[in-house]
Amino acid sequence: MLQRVDYKLEFERKRNIKLITPCCGKLNKDGKFVNFKGFPEAFGYCHSCGVSTVPPSLYKDDEGNEYIWNETTNNFEKHVTQLSYDSVTQSSNTLIQSCVTSEEFPSKNIKYIDYDVVRLFVENPKENNLLFYLRNTYPEDLVNSVKEMYHIGTGKDGGVVFWLINIEGNVQKAKVVYYGKDGKRTNYFKVPYKNENGYYSCLFGEHLLAFDNHKPIVLVESEKTAIVCAMELPNYRWLAYGGINGLTDTKLKPLIGEKVVIVPDMSEKAVAIMQKKLHDLKQLGIDAEIWDMTQGMSDEQLKEQGWYNCDLEDVFRGYKGLN
Repeated sequence: MLQRVDYKLEFERKRNIKLITPCCGKLNKDGKFVNFKGFPEAFGYCHSCGVSTVPPSLYKDDEGNEYIWNETTNNFEKHVTQLSYDSVTQSSNTLIQSCVTSEEFPSKNIKYIDYDVVRLFVENPKENNLLFYLRNTYPEDLVNSVKEMYHIGTGKDGGVVFWLINIEGNVQKAKVVYYGKDGKRTNYFKVPYKNENGYYSCLFGEHLLAFDNHKPIVLVESEKTAIVCAMELPNYRWLAYGGINGLTDTKLKPLIGEKVVIVPDMSEKAVAIMQKKLHDLKQLGIDAEIWDMTQGMSDEQLKEQGWYNCDLEDVFRGYKGLN
């Protein structure tokens, strides 16, 4: 009987600036595309377009032989190169393409995760490092509240499970991220439910749109920022779009007819991307405005002041003297 092999994705420290990125098809001269350690260069995360090209799932039988699923033949094939995936990338481009499929997906292919699975991770008595940090920084009742509000889970290996639950209450996907006890993110993360298997992203916190309609909506980039801001400024509904280019058309659909404030991270590019999106948002019937925390400063000026690529959570952290 085949069982799926779980593996952690860790970023390489050194970035290949001569690489042509598999997602954007551009030279990686600015180092925005970072590879996963131990995998071919086709697999990694692009900080420019927000797309992850993740390796195909690996399966193992009782004798230790490894297999991958071939999308072309619809069969398991024996995998010889032991987690290198070299033969995979050389033999079939379709596997790479499945990693970068558009967020626009046919509704008949969407699968949902059973809510009982979510509760198993939320109720794990051994909490993750992010919750440890939050409990040492904020009052217990506030942390308990946001833990339930966002269904923050803890994996067996201590990873933070961010569940992506849509406005109808269906669980679409999960992202597992690893933090130190100082509340800062490490280079590890996992994507246990993949697009090619029918699990697609939505806004983190999208389920909150069904409640508290009197509260204004604010969009930030990261899940952690949304959680912290929900404690700092609870009179708003805080959602996260998951990366500099994570605000896709599909994620925007539940916001049609709403008024929203978007708070990009502090960089010229992050702000420019959102400014370009304003026209599209208005065309969709979304009344959006941007809170530009850079206040017109260049990246160099932000670096000099220590704010480059920081977000609203970093601002609150700075006020508390935790940086």
